Amino acid sequence: MSTRHPLVEAREALQQGTLTARELLDRHLSIMEKTEPDVRAMVTMTVDMARQQADEADRRLRAGESAPLLGIPVVVKDLIDVEGIPTTAGSRVLVGNVPGASAPAWLALKAAGAVLLGKANTHEFAYGGTTEPTRNPWDLSRMVGGSSGGPAAALAAGFCLGALGSDTAGSIRIPANLCGVAGLKPTRGTVSTEGVIPLSPTLDVVGPMARHAADLIPLFMALVPGSADQLNTSGHLDQLKVGLLSVDGPSDPSAREAVDRVVATLRLAGACVVPVHVDGLPESLGANFTIMGYEAAQYHRQFEDRRDLYTPYVRDRLSEAAAVTSAQYEDARSFAEVLTARVDGLLAEVDVILMRGVAFPAPPAYDPWVLIDGEWRDRDTELCRNTAFANLTGHPVVAVPAMEDAGLPMGIQLVGQRGSDLTLIAVAGELQDRLPGVYP
Repeated sequence: MSTRHPLVEAREALQQGTLTARELLDRHLSIMEKTEPDVRAMVTMTVDMARQQADEADRRLRAGESAPLLGIPVVVKDLIDVEGIPTTAGSRVLVGNVPGASAPAWLALKAAGAVLLGKANTHEFAYGGTTEPTRNPWDLSRMVGGSSGGPAAALAAGFCLGALGSDTAGSIRIPANLCGVAGLKPTRGTVSTEGVIPLSPTLDVVGPMARHAADLIPLFMALVPGSADQLNTSGHLDQLKVGLLSVDGPSDPSAREAVDRVVATLRLAGACVVPVHVDGLPESLGANFTIMGYEAAQYHRQFEDRRDLYTPYVRDRLSEAAAVTSAQYEDARSFAEVLTARVDGLLAEVDVILMRGVAFPAPPAYDPWVLIDGEWRDRDTELCRNTAFANLTGHPVVAVPAMEDAGLPMGIQLVGQRGSDLTLIAVAGELQDRLPGVYP
């Protein structure tokens, strides 16, 4: 049973004076120096800034100050603006783009005392699921998923204790599952997306990532001041009614085993687990891709004169997206409203929904196909199959590492009522404490 909460434990050591922020930073920079050439999680390093921030954190700690992230090293996805630091969105299209102001999401972490190590890699404009050339710390021949693959890999490799990612069809949860870390897709509208390069404004959310679900709590509280009011005692596992959601589509046996282990753990803890179903889940992926494509095509029209600078993958996706009609877009928006009502209805009957995450372990890098149950399937479709619905409905979802299979992590998802983010994280943290440790 794992009770390792790296971020929370570092906070305690900093507050007790048994560790300095500069020592903590140097420890992580040393790990990064040794392994970043292989993992390639980072796009831009901010070492000098980080040292200044760590020294300031130590000054504040000596003065007896306390803040949720004071002295904690973090990275942010290279879609999120930090004043004076390039935001490239992983693309040659934005080379030389240096924002003059910071995104509110980063400013919130900065105000809470976070120490910024740099910008982590993203799939180009977040429009894909591979985040090349970043590699999975568990197995460098494997992909990290996307589009928040850089932050996930940085966490799994031990570069940092927290991260900011974004999620449009699963972009926090997919790499979290594949890299064996935790990530929250918050309730839509809870965390500001201002100052973040958009993929699909209707679906985009910004959220925290960490090595353990319990470590998401201080990150979320920093992002959403006053959110402590959300937390209530109904989050304890022995008081929960959990809906085990059936999902269509193929899955690796390890994905089914991960869910089975979580169910057994929940029942052993005293939770009531019941089977549930939501009509329309298979159609949610198409609706998500329709909305995403339509809005991405609108945004990227401004870069038409730089078309040759896109990677072929994203250029082709944008060409396909340009064919989405306004009628198809409105139909998808209407479907999202119906699906939202259905999930709301289910969450009036159960406290939390448990479901599969990514239905297979991290596949080989650069392979556009994935082998599931003896059948080759389109990788990008299968990555998002179990995640895209929640961007349509706006519900909070936590990706939780659940087990290790043949040297690769497997995870699950927990879905909560809209606005219950902090309680959902607490549930996820207690659950992960009861599961075997999953760390690279």
